This record gives sequence, C-alpha cells and structure tokens, in this order.
Amino acid sequence: MIATASRPESIAWAKAMGADEVVGRDFRSQVKKPLDYIANFSEVDEHWAAIGELIAPQGAIVLIVGNKNPLNVDAVRAKSASVCFELMFTRSRFQTPDMIEQHRLLDQVADWLDSGKLKGTLRETLSPINAANLRAAHARLESGTTIGKLVLKGW
Repeated sequence: MIATASRPESIAWAKAMGADEVVGRDFRSQVKKPLDYIANFSEVDEHWAAIGELIAPQGAIVLIVGNKNPLNVDAVRAKSASVCFELMFTRSRFQTPDMIEQHRLLDQVADWLDSGKLKGTLRETLSPINAANLRAAHARLESGTTIGKLVLKGW
C-alpha cells in the first residue's frame, strides 16, 4: 500500500499504520507504476489529473469527498476505470432496501478494531465539548498539521 504524507511525523504515522511506501503531495512524479486501486480522501480537484494518469486500465477509484469543479474524466474513461463515491449514510438517507447492511458493516469494522486486525485513526480527544475546546480543535484543523482524527467528547 502506498500512502501520501508530507511531514516527518505524518510519514512515520503512515508507516506505523501499515503503509509499505509513503510519497509526498506530488505523488504523480513519485509513483512509477500504474495502480489498480486509488482511494482519495481529500482535495479531489487538486489530485484528479494525477489519479487519471496513475490508475491502471480497468482499475478502481474511490472518493469520499466531493469535487468543487467539473472533473475531466477522459483519462479515466479511456482506461475503463471505475469511479465510486462512498458516503456512509447513503442507505439511510435514501431508505434503500439494504439499509441493514450498514449495521453489518459497522459491526464488522468494530470486530476488526477490537481484534487488532484494523487500526483506528483516533489520535487525540478534547473533553469536554465546550467553546474553548471547540475553538482549540478548529484551530488545530485549520493549521493543516493534525494527524489522524481529533475528537471532541463529552458534554
């Protein structure tokens, strides 16, 4: 698995989380072979051209955040690559017939977390939820230096 990170502490964290290789934000020039799977968790617009170049023919791309501008799909289409947007609450939002599947998926993830098969990304918890902690959390997120998840907990 290849991950992206840009600072020594985030590179170390990515490796500790299981990345085989860590590349920087300019990953297009650092990844030397087509990738069968690409998961993009931020800045789709910024990375879309690189994703189109790096995805292997008949590969699969998953996006969990939206794009701000229209995406040029020519490179992806030419490779017959699949693009899937994933949103955790699609089933409940649209009352799909398989809504119970979300329950099953979350139970499976909980089991994997409990057994250590899957590592959680929680790094820091601020408590209680109050104005000061909300401001502190927001400032940390705006700084662009957080690693993993920052959680506000407890009233």
